[in-house]
Amino acid sequence: GIRDVERSRGLGDVYKRQIFFLCSPALAYPDKKDKKLKLPPEVHRALYKAQQLMNKEEYLKTTEELKKFIHKYPKKNHYLIEFALGNALTMCGKKKEAVTHYMAALDLKPDYNPAWMNLGKIYYDLKEYQKAGNALIKGYETGEKKEPGTLFNACSAFLMADKKENAIPYLKVLVSGKLGSPKQEWVQSLLMVYIDLKLTKKAEQMLERLVDRYRDNPLWWRLSYQFYANQNDYEKAITSLIIYSYLTSLKRDEIILLGDLLGVIGLPLEAARYYEKALKSNGKPEEYEKLISFLLAAHKLEKARKALNQALKKNPTAKLWALLGQINYKQEKYEDALQAFSQSAHLDPDNGEYPLMMGYCALQLEKKDKAMLALKKASQFPRQHKIARELLKQVASWKER
Repeated sequence: GIRDVERSRGLGDVYKRQIFFLCSPALAYPDKKDKKLKLPPEVHRALYKAQQLMNKEEYLKTTEELKKFIHKYPKKNHYLIEFALGNALTMCGKKKEAVTHYMAALDLKPDYNPAWMNLGKIYYDLKEYQKAGNALIKGYETGEKKEPGTLFNACSAFLMADKKENAIPYLKVLVSGKLGSPKQEWVQSLLMVYIDLKLTKKAEQMLERLVDRYRDNPLWWRLSYQFYANQNDYEKAITSLIIYSYLTSLKRDEIILLGDLLGVIGLPLEAARYYEKALKSNGKPEEYEKLISFLLAAHKLEKARKALNQALKKNPTAKLWALLGQINYKQEKYEDALQAFSQSAHLDPDNGEYPLMMGYCALQLEKKDKAMLALKKASQFPRQHKIARELLKQVASWKER
């Protein structure tokens, strides 16, 4: 069968972003317009002093001075004082306390963009991702320029909060082209949201548009084959994966996957070809088992034998010996088959199939005592019990003759 195909290597990282301060917390009032404001003299002096202290990186002292001002002039508090205090607390590493003062700044001036931006950043650092997303949306909406980066940061926060449905309308704006040429990560994020929310039709339509428009971009073909493989649409997955292989070199796990997909749709010889390519240097026993199974299904017995001998030298397993037993049995080499199945039974004594096959081999060789011994062993297993008992009756009747 096909194992679950990862959405994409590293695609989870699309949701994880480092959000930087867009309004430096080392500044008491970062906006040029703030400096032009006609501030009350007390507020102006407090902010000037705060900025001087922050320039010297004396952030703790800055917080003390600003708190003194708020305590001394409660009726003259100003959004820039609260904002500066939030910044100073942030620089001291007191982010939870900083949130309180950014919120206080916004109570005094609800459309103050720098406060929304830094509040979003702090919430993100505190892993309060939904709040971060909401704050960054406000930051986007209150900004003079509608910065797409801010909108995408908000979407990333919603995705980290597992509120993917909240991100969809904003991601759609980003990929629409209204804010400039869409970036690959924006498109990729919307596609992954559709897939995660099982909006299969929307995801498929989007993928079809992407591979049609950007035929030479391997990313969209990679996402396409992963999408179709997880939808169990193996033929479309194979087509996308083969096109992807023309655009970039396949990694080993992708070569193995292509072999698996070809095997599922009934092309064992083609499947074996990709497995042989993947196993040129080395491979796990279960990978060799699949290769040999494909070769046997394609009736390439000698190629299967050669691959088996290589695999058995590296890592002999019960299944590999059993596959060699099958080849020998098909070629009527019953003595060699008996030896191979004996090795399987020794390595995996809990599998009743191996003593049953030993019994068949012994019967073909007319070694009735060995057949009786193997079949008695096989009859102890529930799945092999019935057929082993019937064969034992036949052997007993032969002995009587």
